[in-house]
Amino acid sequence: MTELAFLRAFLAWETLLEESFILYLSGQNPPRGRAPVRYSFPPNQKMAAEWVVPEGRQYARWTVSTEVSTRAERHFRSGRPFAPVLRSNQNVLDEVRIIRNAIAHESSSAQERFETFVRTKLGTLPPNMTVGGFLITTVPTSAPPVSFLEFYFDKIEFTARRIIPS
Repeated sequence: MTELAFLRAFLAWETLLEESFILYLSGQNPPRGRAPVRYSFPPNQKMAAEWVVPEGRQYARWTVSTEVSTRAERHFRSGRPFAPVLRSNQNVLDEVRIIRNAIAHESSSAQERFETFVRTKLGTLPPNMTVGGFLITTVPTSAPPVSFLEFYFDKIEFTARRIIPS
């Protein structure tokens, strides 16, 4: 259940990035504040969605924050609001992606990256550590105590609120 909750949060994060990017590219204002200064002016949202897909690909990836930042810099002045926010939270977003990949992929490389990540966070790899087990583990030195699941949910929400101020 914990892994499913995390995966659903990650999917919501991807959707937020994609939809907010396309809406901003189409000239939409955020709930509070001004719309980003655009370099591109697609005639409608459908075209905006097509313009963000890299040449030679069938879709745009939203899981890699550096790719989204680079895309934002092509379409918005200083890549705002995406590039500065994503870059300042890149380490956490990379960690979130490692966890997501460990849940979604059964490959040995995804598992190895996850195990290395757990060793970094906990200092050791507990025997039989699962992704769900890691997510319900308390973040060392957190005060008040919070689980990694809560920690990452809070970071994603914080980042989302900086992209879409309300």
